[in-house]
Amino acid sequence: MSMISLLEPNEKQLTTSELESLIKICKSDSQSYGLKLREAHYELGKMLAKKIYENLSENEITVIIMMRAGLCFGLGIADELEIFGLNISILFYFNDEQWKKEKINWIQELTNKIILVDAVINTGDSIIQLAKSVKNEKDIIYASNVLSYKAVQIFQDKNLYTTRISEKSFIGSKVSTVKDGKGPDTGDRLFYTI
Repeated sequence: MSMISLLEPNEKQLTTSELESLIKICKSDSQSYGLKLREAHYELGKMLAKKIYENLSENEITVIIMMRAGLCFGLGIADELEIFGLNISILFYFNDEQWKKEKINWIQELTNKIILVDAVINTGDSIIQLAKSVKNEKDIIYASNVLSYKAVQIFQDKNLYTTRISEKSFIGSKVSTVKDGKGPDTGDRLFYTI
């Protein structure tokens, strides 16, 4: 298993100006909202998909996107992998009992490689809970736009791809700046519901 990041922690020099620009837009303190932020998430998803594709041997992939914040990033991953010629199924995960009741059995029967996508992984609790629904955890690839340093240890033995690792961690809230352990919710910023 491996952890692959487009931007390694503490790396001072970014690999490309495009990557640097997209990451800057996605940061909580960027004050970027709506279309601009959605496009940045989508493009970063496409970039990450290229790294994922380099290490795939399977042709049948199910991308499970954690809603709402994972939507644009996850679609970027799924679309890019489909452009590479892979057979992609997309499932949107809503963390509610009705969804679980209808979909968990279906997930347990999947034989394809599974990519679990969330825009931001702070503790890892939500995405790890979802992973427990999968029969064979070796069939899971985790993908995130941002991984908190707090969660790095949890994913050491997992197949994780992330755009970057952040020292910041906060509870997503209906606020516009990071303060007192709360910060702007990514989903609210993406869809301008703050």
